[in-house]
Amino acid sequence: MEDIEIEIVILDEHWRSLHRLRPAEDWRATVQQLLQFKSRWLALHQRRRKDRMATPRPSDIALTRSLYRHLRPLDIILADHVIDARNDRFSFRAAGLL
Repeated sequence: MEDIEIEIVILDEHWRSLHRLRPAEDWRATVQQLLQFKSRWLALHQRRRKDRMATPRPSDIALTRSLYRHLRPLDIILADHVIDARNDRFSFRAAGLL
């Protein structure tokens, strides 16, 4: 089992989960899957199995910003990036970072 697990959650217009997928190594394959659902919304869900706190790391912030920029031309909006740790949860949207 990996210490950090990342999933892309495809959301409907009410931000309810439609589908979860693991990011492919090839970003183009991931985008193709996203476009199949014809949704404009997605969230990034990150689980840290060993960490007690869900404080975002610089790499998490960089990932969120990069994903946000790459999705905009596709008319897909990053609704949130949620980090779950054993005893904590962090939401980029709730923290005002999206």
